Amino acid sequence: MPHTTPKYTCCNVKHNWIQDSLVQAQYWHDPLHEEDYRNYSIFLADINNEKVVNEEYRSNLKKLENFVMVKFLKDSMVVPTESEWFGFYSPGQDQEILSLQQTELYLEDRLGLKEMDEAGKLKFVSVDGDHLEFSDEWFLQEIVDKYVT
Repeated sequence: MPHTTPKYTCCNVKHNWIQDSLVQAQYWHDPLHEEDYRNYSIFLADINNEKVVNEEYRSNLKKLENFVMVKFLKDSMVVPTESEWFGFYSPGQDQEILSLQQTELYLEDRLGLKEMDEAGKLKFVSVDGDHLEFSDEWFLQEIVDKYVT
């Protein structure tokens, strides 16, 4: 059975008025139309250094002592959920998912994530809940107590 395009196609990056009106549309990365994504994205492609490498973005990110990424295991909003840890679909399709370490973003080290990973600065945390579903207690114990100095 063929896989269908994710349900968020209404946020097509070619329509800047949608991105200007809905913050969520600024996070749309169409895996089937990579060139359109890079050309028309007004936020995500830029901040991820997918248009041009902005050394200031890399430099600022690498200043972090800990970059904590939280993946919500039952997330119903983020597609694919692996993107919460910078993973994404293999180029040109929407079924096979690459881990962060398999992506061009990482291999080319456009954001400094590879360097940060090798230095032990990347923290991959998961929580058994839907999008942003966690308790204050969990947040304090699993994030603040462990990674905020």
